[in-house]
Amino acid sequence: MSEDRRKNHLVVLIHGLWGSAQNLSRLESVLHHSLDETPNCKLHTYAPDCFSHFKTYDGIESIGGYIIPNLFKHLEKLQAEHGIVIEEISFVGYSLGGLIARYIIGELFEVGFFEKIKPGFFTTFATPHLGVTFYNSRILNVCGSHFLGQTGRDLFLVENVKGIVYKLCDPDRRYYRGLNLFKTKICVANAKFDRTVGFYSAFITKYDVFNDWNSVNPKYIKDLPTATLIENGKQIQCMVIDFNESERIDPAEKRQDPSQSSPSQSKFAMTVLLTVGFMLFPVIFSVSLFATIKSYLRRRILPKPDFAKLWKATSAYFELVGDEGDEEQSSLLSTSESQNFLKDSDKKQDDDDGYNEADNLQQRPIGVSHITRAVVENGLNMIDEDVDADVEQTISKKSPTDTSKLYSIDVDFELDYKSRSGSVKELVNNLINNDLSDVALTKNLDPLPFNDVRQRILDNLNSLSWTKIAVLLHNLNAHQSVVGRRGFERTPESIPFLFLYSFLIDTSMKQSSE
Repeated sequence: MSEDRRKNHLVVLIHGLWGSAQNLSRLESVLHHSLDETPNCKLHTYAPDCFSHFKTYDGIESIGGYIIPNLFKHLEKLQAEHGIVIEEISFVGYSLGGLIARYIIGELFEVGFFEKIKPGFFTTFATPHLGVTFYNSRILNVCGSHFLGQTGRDLFLVENVKGIVYKLCDPDRRYYRGLNLFKTKICVANAKFDRTVGFYSAFITKYDVFNDWNSVNPKYIKDLPTATLIENGKQIQCMVIDFNESERIDPAEKRQDPSQSSPSQSKFAMTVLLTVGFMLFPVIFSVSLFATIKSYLRRRILPKPDFAKLWKATSAYFELVGDEGDEEQSSLLSTSESQNFLKDSDKKQDDDDGYNEADNLQQRPIGVSHITRAVVENGLNMIDEDVDADVEQTISKKSPTDTSKLYSIDVDFELDYKSRSGSVKELVNNLINNDLSDVALTKNLDPLPFNDVRQRILDNLNSLSWTKIAVLLHNLNAHQSVVGRRGFERTPESIPFLFLYSFLIDTSMKQSSE
């Protein structure tokens, strides 16, 4: 058998508020299904599980402090147990995880991490890059900033320019400079049905272009992948907004969606929601308050790790195990530096990093934090009456040159596409990667009333080069569907889009290896 000379590429997947590593298991599976055979690199994935559930209340900096030492240990484990030396690293952040990933990248940049391990790609799914605010609800802003621990203070920009969300975008700080090393930076935003993270914040723009859906004539990029569910034959189109073709309708000619739920249906849904919310609110409030207090005490007690010292020890370990028994170099390692090292480097080494899809996709019992998230997210998504509207999907007929592949991830489905390169070309050629100020959808549309801090965050982030994607997923809770968080069996809407994303990453890897 010929030796596998592909570079080892680690993708770190970071979940969001109230979540766990399981939230990104479907995205992780798609990446492996799509990229395991790529000739450009050997893919490895790592989803940290050290900050799940109510630990996500601890704030962006504290959570980053949990992840970075575990990331170093994981790199050592890959080397010691599997003989895998990571040469390139990428980050995927979902929701809050995108901000955490940006913090981690900055700290790694500061200690010289990227001098040894090459930066790959960076992606966020529904991440509040501009923070969170509810422009029509002061109550939600107060609750969010006071009852989500330090994370709430971070997301709602309570500390203004002294807060971490502003620091992450400051061009003079390590976070901006570290992020700038990643040539491929992708941000994915839900065009509709996501009221947990506003479109404007995830897309990094000052325009909430889809707030009034009936005033928009949306068009979608053509010739993107389509998924067909084997069990019932349902076809799912990959619906990425084409900003070049979409237009805003004159207010006098506002379209009415004939499939939109009737007022009586909406009132009934709201009544059910309010009844359930009234019953659960005292419990959720008490649990969240307790979690906030516990988070505050935890942050006070736990010391911040010395990232520079930890990285020095980890990088020295790599040099040691790669030196094939140089006793003189081995003596350079002090006890304190080597205490985190995995000593069993003489174990059987192979090219398997322990990834197991069956374990990865196994459902776990939900806890109180998951119930909290479900109530909050589904509640926010039920506020507007248009959530039950049936979004028209245009299904393109298959051509003789289409590629069809069968997959089984929770459900059996067939993915149809012309070619990977063809799909990516159609996507990239029709994207708008600026702040949307020069597209027809923002014509006569007032920008959101940003304060000075949020405007500076916007301007600084848009000074970087982004690939911006607005996707439409017809689901009650698009915030969870955008990464298939509840599984493809329950929310198959994300299947074709996530595979399209994997094709985009494959293309990025090819370009970076040239």
